[in-house]
Amino acid sequence: MPKPLQRARRFVAHKDVSSASECRPKIFTFRANDADFDRYDDRLAVHGWRLDAYAANPVVLYMHDDGSGGMFGAGRTDILPIGKGRAYVQGDALLVDIEFDQDDEFARRVESKVEKGILNAVSVRYRMLRYHENERGGYDCDEQELLEISVVTIPGNQRAVRLKKHADDRVALIRDIADAVVKALGHKGRKKRKAAPPAAPPPLSESDTHALAAHTARALLQHLQEKA
Repeated sequence: MPKPLQRARRFVAHKDVSSASECRPKIFTFRANDADFDRYDDRLAVHGWRLDAYAANPVVLYMHDDGSGGMFGAGRTDILPIGKGRAYVQGDALLVDIEFDQDDEFARRVESKVEKGILNAVSVRYRMLRYHENERGGYDCDEQELLEISVVTIPGNQRAVRLKKHADDRVALIRDIADAVVKALGHKGRKKRKAAPPAAPPPLSESDTHALAAHTARALLQHLQEKA
């Protein structure tokens, strides 16, 4: 049984900015890893990610610099995390939602470059737990522990490109559809009750709007899948 290995890999990410209101922090969603060969000829099983330790300490760094020097980072002692992340497996990828620290000037600078599309990539540092050498001379890893995630300048996975559409645009579109559905249903209800005085449907609360938007999105997705 080979000994555990620790590695860091950089992946192009898609930016998925979601801000439902001005008082909520912006969340940036990145595609952090997939199961195909990376530029180092390694392959990591998507469902082999062990995320419990990261969930307990969800640090987001810049360029893997944790202030310790050595293999990762420049060894500066003033380095602090620039944000926190939520890592999860969805479909054929490991995704991470990143919230930048608004009390840290450098973190806000990084966030600004991410939002502008100047920085588009993240990198995962992990420890290989179960692995074997593959036909390209790299490693196929069946199980790996996520240690930290960094925003980086140069990606290592050319397939994991950033999405072109922002999440806030999609949410706005879904909300418009949901509001139109609510108005249409209210109009039909008034037609059935001719004796009742006409009245506009009550405005939806934010939570109700989100719930209806999610329901509408699922229905649209199911419809598109059935048509495919």
